[in-house]
Amino acid sequence: MNYWIFTVTTQRSDGRVFSAQEILGQRMKDGFWGLGERTPNRKNVQKGDRVVFYLGNPVKAFGASACLATSSFELSEQEKQEVSHGLNLYRPPYGVRLEQIKVWEKLRSIEELIPELSFIENKDFWGPYFQGGVRLLGEKDFSAIMNGDLGIGHNRPSLPANGESKAEFALETHLEEFMDQNWNGIDFGSQLQRYEVEEQSGRQFPLGPWSADFLCCDKQTGDFVVVELKRGKTSDTTVGQILRYMAYVKETLAKPGQSVRGIIVAKEVDDALRYAVRAIDNVKVLTYQIGFTLSSVG
Repeated sequence: MNYWIFTVTTQRSDGRVFSAQEILGQRMKDGFWGLGERTPNRKNVQKGDRVVFYLGNPVKAFGASACLATSSFELSEQEKQEVSHGLNLYRPPYGVRLEQIKVWEKLRSIEELIPELSFIENKDFWGPYFQGGVRLLGEKDFSAIMNGDLGIGHNRPSLPANGESKAEFALETHLEEFMDQNWNGIDFGSQLQRYEVEEQSGRQFPLGPWSADFLCCDKQTGDFVVVELKRGKTSDTTVGQILRYMAYVKETLAKPGQSVRGIIVAKEVDDALRYAVRAIDNVKVLTYQIGFTLSSVG
């Protein structure tokens, strides 16, 4: 049995705006949840899995739970008609049936739960972890959400003691956010376009039980490119991680003949990282520098 987050956000469709609460309420009455053809993890959800439902901005809270009564299936035209309520919004190509549905009387705020959720590695910039509609959870994280366990933030990393280390810690914490906001100005050696599907921007892209920092496509070659930030991890961990992500993309997302390569972004390169990537033709390392200058005024 697996555990999942299904995310619902405010949608514009059929000439009007549907709030996340309205969509959630309707689907709980239907006992059904719609999925798009390219929804990340669509093929992985199985009968018997457990789900919690997350409402995005401006609610930012969990509001219901259920068990999957079916695996993901393709709807017939009759089934689409039955669950559509005459609206395009509710007419998906795929979906799952729900049972043991519980709509919670009190919403559980994500901001209160963040310190306890291990799948959110970057506690300061957690929004991208809820993009894409379907995300795998560990059992401990699922229990924390279900029970509303509010701890003392023991999973939040502590700041280093000295000033230079503090600055480096802050830089690594904000690196992903900086890249996200300045994507078009970054030279990756080729033109990379973020892989955007089902409200997923390509950042913290769900790959089965994992998340790639950025999943992209090369505009010229069409290759998939996984971009992973080293961010305090050991070199061996980083290399193993990106190879795992690349293999998953190759097996589940890439079309026949479509290649997958990787880019590791690091502040500096040690011997372990340097030698590891020498043996891998389709992975390269890029280092970054942040400049700071003062100019006189007058």
